[in-house]
Amino acid sequence: MTERRDLPVEALTVDAMQSREQAWTGDDVDRQLAHSIESDGLLQDIIVRPLSETELEETPRTDGSGTEMQTAEYGIVAGSRRYYAAMEAGYETIPCKVMEAGDLSAAWTSLVENTDRRELSEQEIAQQLKLIYEYVRPREEPTNCPDCGTEVAGESALWSHCQQTECTVPGDPMQGPPASSAGDASGEVGKRFLTDRQAMEYIAHRYLGRTDTDAVELVREHLRTAELPPMLQSLFKDAEERTAQERAALQNFGIDARATLGSGEGKSGTSREVVALHETVASEMDTDAVDPTDAVLEAVGSLRFGEMSEQELRRTLREFRHEVSTELDDVESASAQQLVFSETLQRCAADLEDIYEEVEPVRPFTKVDVLGPETQHHSRWHARAMQQRDASGHGDLVRTLYQERLEELAEQEGWE
Repeated sequence: MTERRDLPVEALTVDAMQSREQAWTGDDVDRQLAHSIESDGLLQDIIVRPLSETELEETPRTDGSGTEMQTAEYGIVAGSRRYYAAMEAGYETIPCKVMEAGDLSAAWTSLVENTDRRELSEQEIAQQLKLIYEYVRPREEPTNCPDCGTEVAGESALWSHCQQTECTVPGDPMQGPPASSAGDASGEVGKRFLTDRQAMEYIAHRYLGRTDTDAVELVREHLRTAELPPMLQSLFKDAEERTAQERAALQNFGIDARATLGSGEGKSGTSREVVALHETVASEMDTDAVDPTDAVLEAVGSLRFGEMSEQELRRTLREFRHEVSTELDDVESASAQQLVFSETLQRCAADLEDIYEEVEPVRPFTKVDVLGPETQHHSRWHARAMQQRDASGHGDLVRTLYQERLEELAEQEGWE
């Protein structure tokens, strides 16, 4: 149930379950929002809940500069930037939608509201899904069947036991964690799934609307992103959300601090490759040879060109990871590993630069942003395909590719 109320600014604070890592920085973007609210008014209510509904320890309330203020009565679930901008614009009361919600409901509301408004970066999505996961995941492996009491050795054994008997595991990923005997009015305190599989399917269902293997794996990828070192997570932040230290570190590795990796819509393909490269370096190289975080930043800075699409970057990072992993076979000393990493990276960067320089003069399109930056790689592919097939023009290339595709389909389908 929700009701609309005008609440004084001193009665509000940012909720511990909201999605934003940094609600207000006071930069140009924030000041523009404050000016817009001052000129046109606050066009959309912020969403709050009574702090009496919270189950986690209350976070001290601070103003935009970090100064602690008096205890508030309501936590802001969605709309924290608008709240600070309204205060900057001189508002003394804020139009709010007050909802009754425990921590889990508040976390989902914050995620949904912000992603619907395209306000969350991929890093913020990952962190919010991690927060929800930590709230519903089992604290330990099951040791007994909850139905019949039979001893089991962990989650896999429990599911195997249930398949062989009529026992069931409480909790429905479509509905939420099983009911708890202890809790607040919302009944959410202590509600956890007994198995990790249930927790992952629950998050996939609520976030993606499905529980298939691909959906669960996408959630796992976001959780892996949330476990990256903070400096690597900053690659997926909105530029204005980065700290001065993060911006300086990215620039030191040749990375444009104004750019953001990831789509911001939950597509974690690029973060998956960053995670994989970080894990490869951490597991296959001596820590005295290359710091895993520095290695990833150096790779991104060396292998990403200004016109490179996200898809090209993912492919490039994947190819570099495979190559450096192969080169590291049978290399044991830290100094030798460091040399292999550096030489492989230099070689891959040089090869990539040669490709760009070779294709650039013969691009068939004078403008490749017609359908957006993701289409830029099509121009380079088109030029390379013409070179490989010695095509005389665009029409000649299209006919050749069409014939090749027909022949490929005929072979696959057994056509005569």
